[in-house]
Formats: sequence, C-alpha cells, structure tokens
Amino acid sequence: MQSNSCVLILYASYGDGHLQAARSLQESLLSQGIKRVLLLDLMAEAHPFINDLTRFVYMQSFKTIPHLYGWVYHMTRNMKAESPFSNWLHSFGIRRLREVLEQERPQLIVHTFPQLALPHLKTRWGLTVPLINILTDYDLHGRWLHPHIDHYYVPSQAMRSEAIQRGVAPAHISVTGIPLHSSFEAIPVEAEARLHKRKQLRLEAGLDPDKKTVLLLAGAYGVLKNVRDVSEVVAQREDAQLVIICGKNEPLRRDLEKRYGSLDNVQVHGFTRRMSEWMLLSDCAVTKPGGITVSECIRCGLPVFLLRPVPGQELANALYLQQQGIAEVCQSPALLAHALSDMLDQPQRLAMMRQQMEQLQMPDAAARIAGDLVTRYMKQTTLGTKLAPLPVLQGNARTANVEQ
Repeated sequence: MQSNSCVLILYASYGDGHLQAARSLQESLLSQGIKRVLLLDLMAEAHPFINDLTRFVYMQSFKTIPHLYGWVYHMTRNMKAESPFSNWLHSFGIRRLREVLEQERPQLIVHTFPQLALPHLKTRWGLTVPLINILTDYDLHGRWLHPHIDHYYVPSQAMRSEAIQRGVAPAHISVTGIPLHSSFEAIPVEAEARLHKRKQLRLEAGLDPDKKTVLLLAGAYGVLKNVRDVSEVVAQREDAQLVIICGKNEPLRRDLEKRYGSLDNVQVHGFTRRMSEWMLLSDCAVTKPGGITVSECIRCGLPVFLLRPVPGQELANALYLQQQGIAEVCQSPALLAHALSDMLDQPQRLAMMRQQMEQLQMPDAAARIAGDLVTRYMKQTTLGTKLAPLPVLQGNARTANVEQ
C-alpha cells in the first residue's frame, strides 16, 4: 500500500452506533494496509452549536415526545434525493468538508451516518472519489439513498430487496451485516462452541453455569421504575439469575445495588467494556433496539425482549426482529415481565429463537467490508501501481449556494 493511501469516514454523534461502526471499520481498514483512516464528525466540527442543539433535541424527543419524532421519521422515510428538504438537510458542513478533502486527499469516502453533503455536490464539484454508505439500522430511510452513492453495505437481505425496489442497482448493494467492535468478532460462530464459552464465562463472572441467565441493559431505560418489574420477575426465581448493566447511569446503579445487593442471583454493574462477554454468557436480553445493539445480540445468538420501542428507526428495528422470530416487543414493563416469565418457563422457545438467529449471523462484517472496499476501489494502490483517482474540486464551494 502506498504511503499516501487514505480513507475518510464520516459519522455523527447522535447516539454511539454510528461512531462504533466507524471505529470498527477504521480498525479493519488499517489492518488491510491502508495507511491513514480518518474519522470526521462533520456536524460537530462544522457547526458545534447546531450539533449540540440537535443532539439535545434528538435525545429529548426520545424521552418526552417520541411520537413526534416517529411522525417526522415516517413522513420523511421515502424522501427523494433531489427534494427541497433533502437539499437543505444535506447542505450542512460544506466548507469543512472542502477543507478536509483538499488537505487529506482521500481515495475513498465512507458514511456511517446519512449526512450526504458530498453525494449531493458530487457533480457540481467534479468529485471523482468513490462514495460509500454503510447502513447502521435495519430500516431503510430515504436519507441514505442518493444516485451518486457508489456502493451500499446493508445489514439484511430484506433491506437489499427494498433498496432495489427503490431504484438502487443490485450490483451496488452488498449484504454484510453491521460493523461491530472487534470483541464481538472473536465470538465463536458455531453454536456448540458458543455454548461452551457461555458456561466458562459464567463461572468466571461468579454466576451459576446452569441457571437461566437474563441480561438487563438498564442504562438504556434511565430510571428505576422502568426496570423494577423486569428485575423482580427474575430475582424471585430460584432457577434464574440476572445481570444488570447500568452503563454510566450511576444513580440507577446505586439504587439497584441497594435493592438487590443481598441477592446471590443478581449482579449489578455500571459501565463496562466487556459487553460482548456479558451478552455471550446470557440466555436472553432486555434492551432497546438500537441498530448496533440489535446486531450485537444477533452475533451472540441472544434473543431479545424490547420495551416500548421509540417510534422511528428503533421501532422499525424492533418490528424487523419480531418478524424474524427472535424478539418479543412489549409496551410496558409489566407486560415485558410477564412475557419474560413465560419464556423462562419454556426454554424450548428460547432455543428456537436462538436457532432462528443462526440464520441471521453475519460475522466479520467490518473485515469483509474493509476487504471489499480495498479490492473494489483501492486495488491499484494495494498493488503499488497507479493511485486511485483523487478528488477534483472545481469552482468555489459558494457557487453551490448551499454553504453553511
């Protein structure tokens, strides 16, 4: 690989999923011999105030006005690339993008978030560098689609079919799954090997290797009232044990430790970097259906119980999982607790869900995407011959009349 080979990955900080996918791809591209792989949070760098404001509104909409967010998501789901709304939505960050392209001269540009300023201006700027989209949810929103995207990497065959129906050429779509942290890629693919590893991890964690184990990602729900019903149904069972991960929500962790600290079959943890291990050692999980989390559960063969999915991409993810027979979607903690109790009484149902998940397994997504990108777009560079075309920027960014 020549010394000036460079890939630019554009992501956004609306949740952690887009950044996680970007970092995973970055690691894999570096291992493929790409010398420089740069990450750019475009909105944060170009418009920090707008970025902070929109992030706040985005997170608050999930908590206080989820149906409004869901309505906006639904109304724009089939938006067209050349619509006035699309022109406006993809117009932010043009000046910063131009600076980065002129300074770094990337041979490839990848999006893990649909802020498609470059596809929108590809013709006006005379841009020759390939543009790639890696989708990080299981629902195809119109923001991702643009005629100037050279290739799409999608998480499911269903999404590939929908993209074709919406006008994307089949040759421009690859079904790869979603790039995950390298710790998830180390998980055994074979079900028997995962079962052996599951028991080993339970022993290492101080858990009973033979008890049904439920993983509750409580940090996603924020407050004690939303997790108490679920916790109680497991804590009171002699044949089950519960692992609660509170993330960075320290008040919640302290409340739960105070409540369950004396029980042998309940463990409460705060932020962890061992999520792949906690998922692998569990029989099922209670969580929220973010695209990355969903993909991690699929990778671990971990059936999921989903509490009150927020309208928008999370609800779409939840419905996809439910259609695949690998999730239970519940609209209240009480209903979820009842569904979980029923499932623990019927281990054969959990086994059937795990078998169904085997068909959705797509290990090594980041490595496969990275390898395909190098072969498809940077092979000449890899062979040490002529460099792939560098971006050519014609005219002034102001002439696009969309500079922000």
